[in-house]
Amino acid sequence: MNGSVIIIDDDEDILELLSEYLLLEDFDVVGCGTDGLKAVNLYAAHTPDFVIMDIAMPNYDGLYGLEHIKKLNPNAIIIILTGNSDKSITHKIIQLNATKILEKPYPVEKLVSVMKSINNHV
Repeated sequence: MNGSVIIIDDDEDILELLSEYLLLEDFDVVGCGTDGLKAVNLYAAHTPDFVIMDIAMPNYDGLYGLEHIKKLNPNAIIIILTGNSDKSITHKIIQLNATKILEKPYPVEKLVSVMKSINNHV
């Protein structure tokens, strides 16, 4: 097993694709959600090894999720997948200490390799 994961994205197709691929790569997908509030609740319930999260989502965005998960666990491994190129948002993501920021579209094979390399350094 490569670790437990929650996936947060408001695009259901991305949730399904990532879930299926990560399961094939021997990750345990313990939850999926579509906004930052769900991310925080899933993190609190499962304390996964990884959080994969989008930034631009309705209601509670990924910045909300990132900020509140880091309050629960400053060492949480949070990988941000974003199509947002706004420099102020990127700066905020860095300030909130995301583990990694990956630009969408990002090949899922490379995401898995990033996750495995993080695993090897923990």
